Amino acid sequence: MKRYAYIILIIAFALIGCKREKRHADLTGIDFEVKIERFDSAFWTLDTTKVAEEFQRLMIEYPDITPIYTENVVRFGHPDSAITHETYLFFRRDTAVQRLYTDALKIYSDMSDIERDLTTAFRRARYFLPQFATPNVYCHVSGLNQSLIIDETFISLSIDNYLGADYPLYKHIGIYKYQRPNMRREKVASDYITAWLSSEFSTNLANNLLTDIIHRGKILYTVSVLLPETPEHVIMGYSKGQWDWVKNNETSMWNSLIYTKDLYTTNMITKNKYINDGPFTLPFTQESPGRAGVYIGWQIVESYMRHNPEISIQQLLQQPDAQVILNNSNYKP
Repeated sequence: MKRYAYIILIIAFALIGCKREKRHADLTGIDFEVKIERFDSAFWTLDTTKVAEEFQRLMIEYPDITPIYTENVVRFGHPDSAITHETYLFFRRDTAVQRLYTDALKIYSDMSDIERDLTTAFRRARYFLPQFATPNVYCHVSGLNQSLIIDETFISLSIDNYLGADYPLYKHIGIYKYQRPNMRREKVASDYITAWLSSEFSTNLANNLLTDIIHRGKILYTVSVLLPETPEHVIMGYSKGQWDWVKNNETSMWNSLIYTKDLYTTNMITKNKYINDGPFTLPFTQESPGRAGVYIGWQIVESYMRHNPEISIQQLLQQPDAQVILNNSNYKP
């Protein structure tokens, strides 16, 4: 499926526990390294004595991300605009912005560990999903705005959204307590890959809950295949304790979905209770973590792929009928 001209995604789901490789990938001949291009540093270090010329240089070096970033993320305007140049100078003098950029660039001065994970993921993607080109990978600072930007040729992550759960500014500006644990370095690689796959394989928001949770489950399953060393609770965006809770209560959650008949609801408010982030999943119990419905979708997909090993990752992602996946999953929590 094609992406939009550009997509700005705030990640609403993630992954989890160390495990063995689910599917072997023969990477013979697939030999490349992912290098994260530092648009964040390039933008912050423009020479303020010749800002117009510097924006022209930025457009030459980063022609794909620069206009999207200036017009839709920081919302200064077009890179060639005099208003954009004046706003940039004001931006650079803001003490809060200075602190955020300084901290982000310091914490992420070395991204080699993330580059290694992304190299693994995109090499394996080249094997399992050969029809998709590997995008250019950037990072940026959004001012705690959009987490990821995705276009036809690139993906960029906002590193200031991953400065650690205890980063003081997060609490100060009112980011919810349940959101902060995922704003950490360990989430960066899986969020890059989750967003990339989500942009390639979209779904109709008018679908019923089963279709929604199966769609998200397909994405998470694929991320876990592309990042086999990343714990599944990290991919899901859960703590180890939250992961253990959903594992231990999977049967009761499934029975609840069947009893309430919510599995086939198309009501957006009801669906959001199961799939949106939050301190808990309201239809289950306040002891549950948020998005527990997505966890159920992932486990259905896991069971489907385990019982149908002849199904490829590509065939899984392109299967539009969630009921077919459920019927052939032998899912019995």
